[in-house]
Amino acid sequence: MKTKHIFSILIAFLTFGIANAQSSDDVLNLLIQRGIVKQNDADSIRADYAFKQQEIKEKQKLFNVLSSRNINLGGYTQVRYQSLQEANKIDGFDLRRVRFDLKGNFSPEWEYRLQTDFAGSPKIIDAYFAYKPYDYLKITGGQFIIPISLESTTSDNTLEVIDRAQVSGLVGRNKDALGDQNGRDIGVQLSGNLFKTESGRFLLDYYLAYFNGQGINIADKNEAKDIAARLVAHPSEYFDFGLSYSNGFDNWGTVAKDQVQNRIGADLAINYNDFTFRAEYLQATQGSYVVNGAVKDLVRVGWYVQAGYFALPKKLQFVARYDTFDPTKNNAIGDISSIYTAGTNFYINSFTKLQINYKHKEEQSNSINKDEIVAQIQLKF
Repeated sequence: MKTKHIFSILIAFLTFGIANAQSSDDVLNLLIQRGIVKQNDADSIRADYAFKQQEIKEKQKLFNVLSSRNINLGGYTQVRYQSLQEANKIDGFDLRRVRFDLKGNFSPEWEYRLQTDFAGSPKIIDAYFAYKPYDYLKITGGQFIIPISLESTTSDNTLEVIDRAQVSGLVGRNKDALGDQNGRDIGVQLSGNLFKTESGRFLLDYYLAYFNGQGINIADKNEAKDIAARLVAHPSEYFDFGLSYSNGFDNWGTVAKDQVQNRIGADLAINYNDFTFRAEYLQATQGSYVVNGAVKDLVRVGWYVQAGYFALPKKLQFVARYDTFDPTKNNAIGDISSIYTAGTNFYINSFTKLQINYKHKEEQSNSINKDEIVAQIQLKF
């Protein structure tokens, strides 16, 4: 038997204890006397044993309360600086997001998550449980992301561009009729992965959710509920294609208490080596307007295309995006806005990312210069 194997066996015995020995030193002394272990080998074993015991003590100090359960504590902070070219707008720093994220599981089938944001007014972002007995079935209940849109279902800390595309406002990102809801709502969801291949990939993901339709951290204000559905196909390891749909009626505090909210969308994503590509179209019937005394549904629509390339793999990425949005498509007001963004992402290490974006904005009914230079540093833990 090789010496390193003997050492491993002896360390195991010393760690868990031997019934007839008073201490680890007693065991080693006995082995030395019988010529099984030399003195210098015994000293090495004692050093390794002491190191392992120290590791055990440190783990006990940190996780003694929850040592029987799997729990992960994490989060991130995003500090942003904006240089705004628009007149009377003030440049400055702000805390964009300050997230604390706790998640874990009680068993292989049961998991939970609680995510809060302390930037601005503290608020709960995610608060849900999930039961997943099979790959093809996962039941989620609580407050979580609405399964609509590639842009909206992408985590804030993995975005390649600092600000989300304008169209994400149709799913409660940035702002919409309900304000900024972080793309989330309260309800239940069935989801899963279908058609597993020999390589271990799944060809299709599905999501079917039933929500209040009112946004985060608030009870519903009407009897109607929203239904949201999303399918994402993975025909190859480099290509994803998604379809989204939702239907509901929402109370937005207006005269028309139960206004229709229907959304349809399609998106695709390509991730090939150092190249990434994203494109998405989303349309929403959301709210209403009055024309000649008649109330009509208001249709909003937007789309974007985005490409990125790592000049230095996993370190330095260049990104460009074209993003356009029409908040009153069927009203002919002429208020389409388009944003051209050029950016750089520098991944300093696994927990630090620096982003710099230049944004040029064109508005159909406005000639004011609204260009921006935005820098953001993200720290994860």
